[in-house]
This record gives sequence, structure tokens and C-alpha cells, in this order.
Amino acid sequence: MAWSSFDALRFESPEEEIRFLRGLLAVQRLADEVLEDCIERQLGLEVAVDVYLSQCARMIHARGAFLQLLGNDGPVLTRVWGKEHFDVGSAAGRRGAQVLDHGRTLFVAALDLGRIGLGSLGFVLPGEFSDPTQVLALVEGVAETFDSAVLSFIALAEGQLPLDRLDELAARGDFRPHARIGRYELLHPLGTGGMAQVMVARTVNPGGVSRLVALKRILPRLALDPTVVDQFQDEAKLGMQLNHPNLITFYDFGQSGGSYFIAMELVRGVDFDAVISWRHGPLPHGLITAVLCQALAGLHAAHELKDEDGVSLGLVHRDLSPHNMMVGFDGRVKVLDFGVAKMRDQRTVTLPGIVKGKPLYMSPEQATAERIDRRSDLFAMGLILYEALVGQRAFDQGDDTRTMEAIVNDDLPRPPGISDDFWQVLEVALAKAPDRRYRTALEMADALRDVAPPQSERELGELLMARFPRRRSEVDGWEHTRSKLAKAADKPAGRGPEV
Repeated sequence: MAWSSFDALRFESPEEEIRFLRGLLAVQRLADEVLEDCIERQLGLEVAVDVYLSQCARMIHARGAFLQLLGNDGPVLTRVWGKEHFDVGSAAGRRGAQVLDHGRTLFVAALDLGRIGLGSLGFVLPGEFSDPTQVLALVEGVAETFDSAVLSFIALAEGQLPLDRLDELAARGDFRPHARIGRYELLHPLGTGGMAQVMVARTVNPGGVSRLVALKRILPRLALDPTVVDQFQDEAKLGMQLNHPNLITFYDFGQSGGSYFIAMELVRGVDFDAVISWRHGPLPHGLITAVLCQALAGLHAAHELKDEDGVSLGLVHRDLSPHNMMVGFDGRVKVLDFGVAKMRDQRTVTLPGIVKGKPLYMSPEQATAERIDRRSDLFAMGLILYEALVGQRAFDQGDDTRTMEAIVNDDLPRPPGISDDFWQVLEVALAKAPDRRYRTALEMADALRDVAPPQSERELGELLMARFPRRRSEVDGWEHTRSKLAKAADKPAGRGPEV
């Protein structure tokens, strides 16, 4: 092995060495099944990098990641994953392990083809490491696996240097995907989760009539997993029934190239987690209540959903968090990701010991695998309200099990600076017993309006556009790409490969 940190590795037991080698093997399989899939199907290098970064980060429990490729004159492609704040420009020039602020450690490895430096790859992990060699060796293994996979994308021509080829591809815009899924042309990657990836796509219709959508597809390595497919289909069926201005609209569901996809409304904005993470002072109270009141209105519509006979479905989201509350630059808030939602009489546990949902935002009854109803979602909204007001999570213990225990057993101390009115709302929303909480989402929204009048959609949108200029520029780029493709559609030309 060529990794500089591998020779320095020392294992305390054979079991520890086996776990490490299994991690390396998992990374190699990931490259084979994900990277090469994205490349061979011509989904583009940006999509491939996003999938690879997010999946590798989850394997090594990283909170942030980046990958940067260099041409002759500097970076030609930079992709960042996660919500961690760090200077990518500075990090890309480092090597090895370096302790950052807030108890974080950055691990950076070089991307090389022989003696040619292609760039760098890095991961941010929580904590400080007395012996970082194992993690660093794993990161270098991730980098070397990526080096091998990217060769098939660059497809070096005889006599052409790798950096020249990267410059050429960057100038042509070939880092963007050019493939189609069904009748959708892929434009830009949006993000990748544990089960699926989401991309900005354009409907392909005659006469240049088109619109942008968010296209979600099951990850290739999970496309044949019946449990994942069933959950994805359930999400699509449920999404088609939901209809409210504060819920994501589902347009289409289908299958192409052996994998299922969902086409849904594309929100031009940021998630609420990004808003909370803004590090320039506390959030205006009117902004917080504006976002939460809109989200609660959408949530109430989902809770009230009925079947064809007029019987309530007893729908519970179960996985609410700031990440799945999108705030548009038009000031409209959308709740999304009903993928693990459950209807009446269904428990939280689907397999022995497996509880669905994010531990940081679970209700006590969800954490203990009891039956839940809409009031479980209101507890999650209380946790989100606390985080938006205080700037930190209410019961976070740095460990999923301890966090769930704290949610079930611990009292929440009142932090300084929270007004009596906001604290009263939090006490009701975060009551351990469901019957002491708000009865409906609208009741909680009314309580919030009484505490702080919500900003209007116009005020909320203008504030977000001022705070997130880079994201707004990215959104404008989506529209620009659609305009160019719409003009090209009027001219005779061959179409991209369908996947």
C-alpha cells in the first residue's frame, strides 16, 4: 500500500485490525458501486463526488467533508458536504491531521496520479485524537480509491496530461451531468442522504416547454433492496396525497434504468438548519415564528389527511428536524421528507431495536418505542424552536443513546435570555406527557403568534436573500442552465443517454 500513514498503524488487537480492514473494504466497494455507476451512466463528476463524499463521511462518522480537483491554474471543481463551517481554501492546502476549533479535527489527504497532484480530500470529525493514525490511514485509503475511479472519468487521451484534460472538461462544463432519467434531464446535484440522492432536473417536453424539479432517486447500491424500495414507494404514494402551500408538491413517480425516482417541487432557498447556523448574532424572533408558523400549518394539513371514506389517516411525520424545513427566497416555508411517516396504529419500531427518526428531535414516546400521534411531531417542533432561540440543541449529549435517555428522563433547564412568553410555549411543547402538550399544530402556531408577530413572506424572503448570496447565485445558475437547454431543445440534436 502506498498510503503514508499505513506503515505507522498499530492495532491493540486482531479484532481492531479486522474492523479497520473492513472499513477499507467498504470504501472500495462504495467506489465500485456508486462512483463508477455515476460515471458510466454519465451522471457527471459532480454527482459522483457528492455521492462518494456523503457516503464515506457517514462511514467514518464525519460531520463535514470536501474534495477539490486542480487544473493547471488552480481549482476546477470543489464540492463540500455537511453543515460544518471551515475554510475549504485553507484546508485544501493542508495534509495530515490538524485540530480545529470547537473540539474538531480535520483530516486531509492528497489526490495524486503518480507524481501529478490532482487536489485534496478532507473530512472533519468531532473530537481530538491522541493517535490519529488509523483515521488518517482510512482517509488516505478513501483518497486513493477516488484517484483510481476518477481515471475512468478523465479518460486520458494519448499525449494529453491529466491537468490539461481537467482544464478542458472544466471549460466545456462537462463536470455537470448530461444524462436523463425518464423524461427528466439532469442539471445539478443537490445532495445525497443514506437512501437516495436528489438532483435539480428539467422536464423534457416538446416545444421547449419545461420546468425545474427536484428529482430524487434511490442510490444504486440500494436499488434492489426491497425494504428501501417499499419505503420509497410509500413516500411517493403519501406525497401524492398531500396538498398544502407549506408542503412539498409531488409531481411524478416512476422507474427508469432499474431504479425508482420521484419528481417533486424544487424549493429555491435554504433549509432551516442553515438559517439557524448563521453565525452573525441571534435570529430575529419574527423570523423564527414566521418559519415555524408556516411549517406548523403544513404539518397540520398532513395530520388532518383523510382517506377516501373521510376517515383520518392519523399521519405522523416522525422525522422532523431543521434539515427538512425548507425556507424559500420567496418567503414560503415547505415541510418535506415524509419518507418515514407512519399512519394510525403503527409503531415506531420496524425491526427489533431499530427506532426510526433522528434521536436529537425525538419525543419521549418515540424514543421508548411507544405508540405515537401528532403530538410527537409537536414535541419535535418544540426542540426546533429551542434550537432556533438558543443556538444549540436542547438535549444533545453527543451520543445518540444518551441523548434519547435525556429526552425521556431529564428536565430541560431554562437558559438565560429566553422571555417568559417563549419559555411558556416551550414548556407546553416539550412536556414529557403527550396530554400536556398542544393538541394540534395550529394551536401551537397561535401561541407563537401571540409571543412574536411573524414576519411576512416578503420580509422573510428579502432577509434570506441578503444572508445567503452564494446560495441565491446557485439558484440563479439553475435557471440559467434551463434557459440554455430550452434554446438548445429547439434545434435538432442527439439526446443524452437515458439511465
